[in-house]
Amino acid sequence: MPRQVQIRRSIVIAVLLIGITVLIFYKISQKDEKVENKSSFRKLNVYTATVHNTDKKLLIDLSGKLVAKNRIDIFSEVSGVLRSSSFREGQRFSKGQVLAQIDDSELRANVKSQKSLLLNSVAQILPDLAIDFPNEVEKWKAFHAAIDFDKNVPLLPEIKDDKLKMFISSRNVYSTYFGIKSLELRLGKHTITAPFSGVLSTSDIDPGTLVRTGQRLGSFIQPNQFELEASISLDDLRYIQVGGSVVLKSTELGKQWTGNVLRINEQLDPATQSVKVFIGVSDSELKEGQYVTAVIQGSVLSKVVEIPRSLLLENNELYFVENDSILTRKKVTVVYKGTEWMYVKDLEEGTTYLNQAVSSAHDGMIVSVLNKKD
Repeated sequence: MPRQVQIRRSIVIAVLLIGITVLIFYKISQKDEKVENKSSFRKLNVYTATVHNTDKKLLIDLSGKLVAKNRIDIFSEVSGVLRSSSFREGQRFSKGQVLAQIDDSELRANVKSQKSLLLNSVAQILPDLAIDFPNEVEKWKAFHAAIDFDKNVPLLPEIKDDKLKMFISSRNVYSTYFGIKSLELRLGKHTITAPFSGVLSTSDIDPGTLVRTGQRLGSFIQPNQFELEASISLDDLRYIQVGGSVVLKSTELGKQWTGNVLRINEQLDPATQSVKVFIGVSDSELKEGQYVTAVIQGSVLSKVVEIPRSLLLENNELYFVENDSILTRKKVTVVYKGTEWMYVKDLEEGTTYLNQAVSSAHDGMIVSVLNKKD
């Protein structure tokens, strides 16, 4: 019998343990349910803003790199050795100063040789002019005296008599004279001068190197006037016009400049469905190739609300707050979408909308408004 008592005790203890375990789990589940129920009624704290319809000047964001407004590529039209020791990248030149000087000694000697032939031809016709055209002889004597080997040949005397013209032509005076003028024009191409004050941005050849006809020598820019070339969508294009004000900013320098829209290309890029806009800006601190952002002041939008674009939901919807506590999702009319901001119209004055992005928000959700950002 003692063994049966021991078995009974074991059964009673097991039943008690099972009962206690069930009771503990029941209490825990009841507690969790209460916590869950309590948390499910906890309101989400949110920030809101109130609709105030006003007229807003549209701001369109663009970006790109600056290029020099006045820029020329320098090519040689003649051959010879580059003599200019100052033809170096980064060298500054004033307007009219010699950029590059190509050796012209051979051509200059040829010009002098041709002038000698012209002097000889004019000297030979002077005796005949004194006899046949006495009224013209002094003009030609003065022309003969004005011919200088180190200066450009002077203008030919004016000839109105056809017989005199035929006589002068028969002595090869015209052919020699215009041959010299052609050589002088070619001689002038050995000297390249600066068309404006600027800097040699690139140099493709070193002084003392042989230059060939048509060879590129470098590029010359005006360092204080620049253009920003940027692409703009057709949707944004309708809001801007030539002459419009533009604010340009540089994150590297922490500065901003004021420019204006110079021109708008009429050709549409079929790949991006955009057109190019050129913005002019002037400042000595700017550099060619510098990356800047630009904000174009477009036309005025009437009776709109400026709202952060991050609040916009799919299908152009926003969350509004009704009765100071219930979220309501509604579709809105967006007239323009910028990088950070969008402009919405046809909103009822004084309406309250959710002014922060809430991932867990849903239609009909009960919220607690912390404050109204007006």
